Amino acid sequence: MTVDYLIIGQGVSGTLLSRAVMKLGKKVIVIDDGNISTASKVASGVINPVTGKRLVRTWMIEQLLPFAQTTYKEMGNELGVTLISKCNILDFHASRDAAQGFNDKLTEENEYLAQSGDGGKWQEYFRFNYGIGEITPCLLVDIGAMLHNWRDHLLVKDLLVWNRFRIDDCEIGEGGVRYGDIAAEKIIFCDGAASMDNPFFSKLPWSKDKGEALIAEIPGLPANNIYKQGFNIVPWHKGLFWIGATHDWKYADMQPTAAFRKQTEELLNYWLKLPYRIVDHIVAQRPVNLDRKPFVGLHPTVPSVGIFNGMGTKGCSVAPFFADQFAQHLVNGMPLMPDVNVKRFSNILTR
Repeated sequence: MTVDYLIIGQGVSGTLLSRAVMKLGKKVIVIDDGNISTASKVASGVINPVTGKRLVRTWMIEQLLPFAQTTYKEMGNELGVTLISKCNILDFHASRDAAQGFNDKLTEENEYLAQSGDGGKWQEYFRFNYGIGEITPCLLVDIGAMLHNWRDHLLVKDLLVWNRFRIDDCEIGEGGVRYGDIAAEKIIFCDGAASMDNPFFSKLPWSKDKGEALIAEIPGLPANNIYKQGFNIVPWHKGLFWIGATHDWKYADMQPTAAFRKQTEELLNYWLKLPYRIVDHIVAQRPVNLDRKPFVGLHPTVPSVGIFNGMGTKGCSVAPFFADQFAQHLVNGMPLMPDVNVKRFSNILTR
C-alpha cells in the first residue's frame, strides 16, 4: 500500500493532522496502539483564553480560539456528533488577596474577565466567602467523542492500523519510508511521550510531566460551567465531571497516587456542598516542551521524517491551528511559523 503520509499516533495531534492533510486530498495511514493512558485521552478539553495565577492571555489566543471553534464544529458536523461547546469558568476566589488580584486584573483585561453577578445562586452548591470571577468565553472540547468517532471514520476507510509502532522495523530514507507493506512519502510522529525516545527527536528540549485527575458523579451540579478554586471541576463524558489536575515533574512511576486522591477529596469536601462519588482515578504522562511552543515540521537533515507534538496543556487550542498550517506546509509548501518550526532546534538535531 502506498500513501502520502504515515502518521504515528491518534491522539489530539494525530487526529487533527490526519484530518487536515486528508482535506487537502492526501492519503494517510494512521498507526495507534490504543493506549488508554495517553495525555489526550485523560485531558479535560478546556480551551481557556487566560492562564495562570496572573491571568495573562494564552499565547496567540486571539487566533487560536476562533480557529479551534470553527475546526471542532466542522469536524463534529462531518462525524455527526457535537464536539465543541461554549462555557465559562467560575473562579471562586479563595482569599481576599485572590479577589483583589482578580479585580486589579479587570482594569486591563475586560474582554475575557468579568465579575460574576449571580454569586448568591452558587451558595447552594459551594462554600465560598470572597466572591466569584468569571472567565468567558471558554470552549470545551469533547475529546473522547472526537477520538472515538475519528478512529471509527479511519477504520471504515481502512486507514488505521491498530498496533504498536516499532521504529526499528521502519526503513527511513531521504526519499521516503517503508513500514511493512506500507510505503509513504513521509512519516510524521504525533505519538506524545513516545517521541521523547525517538532517535530523530530525542534531543529536543523535552520534559516529562505526570498529570492526575479524578472522575466523579456530582448529581445536581449544572454541567454548563467549569468551576475553579485551586483545581478545576470540568463537565466530562456521560454526565460525569473531571477534577484536577496535577503537574508532577518528579515521579517514580505512572500509577495513580493515594496522596493526590486524598488531597483532592479533602478540598472537595470543604468546597463542594453537594454529594459526589469518585468513579475513576486517571493518570497520564504529558510531553512538555521547555520553551512552551509546539514541535512542528520536518527533520532538518532527514526530510522524510516529521513531528507534530509537544502541544503541552494547551493542546486543544494549539493543535487545530498548527495542524492546518503543517498540512499546508506539507502539501503546498507554505511556510511554518518560526516560533513552532522544529528547525529552530537544528543545532541540536544535527549533532
